Amino acid sequence: MEWTLEILNSASDEDIIRIVQRLIESLGFKEAERVRAEEWKIDFIALREDPISGLEKYAIKVKTKGLASSKEVEEFAEAIIKAKADRGIFLSVSGFTKDAKVLLGREYKGKIIPWDGERFVKELNDREIPVPHELVERLKRERMEKEEEAKRRGMLKVIRLDAPLLYSFSPNKILEMVVSLMESRYKTKREDIFLEELVVELSTGYIILWSAKKDTEEVKDKAVILSKEEVIPFVSRDVELERKVSRALLESESAIKASEVEITSPISQNEAVIALKLKLADELEIPQTNIYLSSRRKVYVPNRALLTLKVGINSAKAEVDLKTNDIKIDITPLPKEKLIEIAREECKKSLGENPEEISVEEKDSVAIISGQTKRFVFGIALHLYSGRIMKRKSKMKREAIFSEIAKLYPDGEVIFFDEKENRAIVDVMTPKEVVVLEFNLENGEHKVVANLLHPYQIANSAKNLIEKNFDIKGLELVDFKFYDATHLELLLESVDGKIKVNADGKTGDIIDYFVEISPQKAREIILQKYKGWEIKKLEKENEVYKAELENDKSILRISLSKDGKILNELDRQLKIEVVREIAEKFLEEKGIPATIKEIKLNENWKVKFVGEERVGELLIGRSSGEILKSDVFLTEIVIEESYKRYILEKFNEKNLNTERIVVYKEKGYAVIKLVGDKSIYYAKIDLRSGKILEEDTLPKKGLMAKIKKIQLEAKYK
Repeated sequence: MEWTLEILNSASDEDIIRIVQRLIESLGFKEAERVRAEEWKIDFIALREDPISGLEKYAIKVKTKGLASSKEVEEFAEAIIKAKADRGIFLSVSGFTKDAKVLLGREYKGKIIPWDGERFVKELNDREIPVPHELVERLKRERMEKEEEAKRRGMLKVIRLDAPLLYSFSPNKILEMVVSLMESRYKTKREDIFLEELVVELSTGYIILWSAKKDTEEVKDKAVILSKEEVIPFVSRDVELERKVSRALLESESAIKASEVEITSPISQNEAVIALKLKLADELEIPQTNIYLSSRRKVYVPNRALLTLKVGINSAKAEVDLKTNDIKIDITPLPKEKLIEIAREECKKSLGENPEEISVEEKDSVAIISGQTKRFVFGIALHLYSGRIMKRKSKMKREAIFSEIAKLYPDGEVIFFDEKENRAIVDVMTPKEVVVLEFNLENGEHKVVANLLHPYQIANSAKNLIEKNFDIKGLELVDFKFYDATHLELLLESVDGKIKVNADGKTGDIIDYFVEISPQKAREIILQKYKGWEIKKLEKENEVYKAELENDKSILRISLSKDGKILNELDRQLKIEVVREIAEKFLEEKGIPATIKEIKLNENWKVKFVGEERVGELLIGRSSGEILKSDVFLTEIVIEESYKRYILEKFNEKNLNTERIVVYKEKGYAVIKLVGDKSIYYAKIDLRSGKILEEDTLPKKGLMAKIKKIQLEAKYK
């Protein structure tokens, strides 16, 4: 297809710029660079090799709309200098003004090369630059739209009239008024309304120029007489009317576009003369003999337009009062039977099936027709007045999909079905593979979108992988499901446990897996490591197995991950009876006669014992049984008797009374106070060894004794 001015004029500004760039390159220009800065007033800078002058720099300007003026030529000349170019090409698709052509020929000949649209088209065709497909399509659309618009406005004829029109008449304007009203009132689509007939009712009237004498003054004006009742004697008082009258007086005839005109004459010329004189005599309060009529002109006045319209498959009539612009429209909704007929035809056309059930519900200007065919349920929204299909929705029944699949794959089984909007994805398992089908729910068309591996094939790969890496044997596929069209989840089980595998159905690649051993397998793994132990309790908790084991000396708590890979000791402790034996043995070896009162487990074992001479605590390792710490203290009785013997031997004090003994276990000593016949005795005694750490003696009588007693009481409190 060759270039034409029509094609060029349908192109956008950006389209033309791109076309120019292709042409520049084909003309041998090098390094053509687009200039986007508007202040430069050029569109391209390009280089070209001239056989005589050598390499030349060109500035190129493109004007897509309107004639290029002399001012624009001057601006381009300045832009060439600013860009330091040798020459310029000014392409103006619409051409140049006369002044611009003169300026280019006189001042810039050889400096600026002018191209108009015709030259541009010739260069494009000579260089065989192809017309872009989108431009051709755009031109076709524009032509179709123009043809459709012409058809919509109807085929009107030009009717010649022997007198001018007082008021102008535009069939397009009248049709637009009617169409706009129908759009708003009946919600019809503009493109559904076509004009079939336009009848214009005209009436005759007269313009008469008159003058009159009132007293000594002469009065002049123009008058419009439309009927005996409608006489306008003073046109000059209405500026708009005066303008229309002046125009009518300049014309001797007129033409109107319509299918037909109907002319009525409410008043004759003679009657118009009489009506005007009567009106003027009354208005001016002068006799008719003082009124002079100089000239008269017949005019036609458009009164009413009657339109016959095609509205989709319906018809309508409209009446427009051309004086007030009031519009009356007469259109009735399509009968229910016709709407059902349209719906049936649409079902047959789009679905290839006849409806078996149909119901109709009207809402505002829309009829909702619902029903079903053998394979589909459908809903069609029809315009009540035009019959236009405003919306159609159909959906293939699920049983119809399964029926179609059964025909395609008699040995197949549907293992996945997902429905979204107007499509359904179905996975069908055949003896050899899984076929993924996509159904168009609106029309029932389907296609194969993927072929997947059979689940048993993927399961076999997963089985080999897991059994190599985990202590699980004998896995078998027990279940699988697709969680989207091409990815599936498999479940394999054996007495040793189970695995869940996520895999790519197309490649068979394992995406992820989750292993869980059985309780039986968990026992086996635990006892394999802890031989000689007995499992007392095994529970599954969250992601692990928790077990409690026991032997003759200890209790052990462990955790085993569900996959059987990670085994951790949580706690190991001696049995309480073993701890008791260790404590009793220690006391026996130390020669401490005592009874164990309490055994308590915190971080380690704490054992409390009590004897007549010794009391204390032992700290025994939680699991080792090692004596970590021993605290053995003398009893108060032993401390008291020991200290009394000491005083007796040292001071020969026999009659001693114990006033107080205070034991400070945390400090490791006891404070004792004895009162004898002669003196008072104070001492700090080591609780573990019985050794006297400090001692003081105080006479019972005397002034100094009283003072010293206060000091010693504070010291040995």
